[in-house]
Amino acid sequence: MVNKRVLIGYPNPDPLIISQMPDRDTLPLQFFYNVTRSSAWEVVVLEDSPVQSLTDLEGELVGVGALTWGNIPITRAMFADVGLTVGESVELQPVGTGAPAFRALSTGQVAALNLFDVQHALLEASGTSIRRIPLEARFADLFSNGFIAHVDTVRDQAPLLEAFGRAVARGTVACEAAPENCVLSFWESYPAQRPTEGDADENLARGVTVMRSRFDKFLTFPEGQPRRFGEYPVEGWSNFVDALYEGGQITTRDIDVSPLFTNALVDGFNDFDVEAAREAGRTFR
Repeated sequence: MVNKRVLIGYPNPDPLIISQMPDRDTLPLQFFYNVTRSSAWEVVVLEDSPVQSLTDLEGELVGVGALTWGNIPITRAMFADVGLTVGESVELQPVGTGAPAFRALSTGQVAALNLFDVQHALLEASGTSIRRIPLEARFADLFSNGFIAHVDTVRDQAPLLEAFGRAVARGTVACEAAPENCVLSFWESYPAQRPTEGDADENLARGVTVMRSRFDKFLTFPEGQPRRFGEYPVEGWSNFVDALYEGGQITTRDIDVSPLFTNALVDGFNDFDVEAAREAGRTFR
């Protein structure tokens, strides 16, 4: 993205914040659409595991997708918050995603998985009973993945990014109105993902459950306030800085987050007929 070979990305904000440290090279990237409005990252254990909290993972291996994944700084911060140090009192073990990760948990290779919501929902859909370990609200409420572009793209191609974000917002409203049709639309676009065995209605119900594991986080708006798709809460960035600082991932709270995001395109994202989008979702065939 820095070299402009990719137009739009969908990362976590942690690496961009860390790049603002005085001894780092600032990345010329900017978030322009807040997609996942609360954290997509979870810590799960098998249903019959004795682990009830993060502190119970002392001395254990915790499976992560990879040590390069964007959630790792916050994972380190979460453990530091309960007095555990990654690399000393708890270890992170790369396990990938899908079957290898699920096997690592089910066979006891790791005591817990720290993957994202959809992966855990897929594990449940495969018949494995798991529990989600409670996380402190200041971590669970952090927004996660969003759309990001090069600062030059935000400056020079704002109408394109605005149209892209508006399409995402309309699609979100349509899927909210008719989640089953949303899953069917996904399978139409990606037929290899459609289950080929089992009862069709049960497959569709499982598909909706998996979809909702992430989709509901697109809709975590402040209660009593208008829904502004794509908008970033300014205080959310400060909360991220605090979490990373307290977790030892950055050495100062004095980080200017204002260049890291923009809400300049939000009005355009939300400039569409909401009821028409709902009707499009309900009448999809």
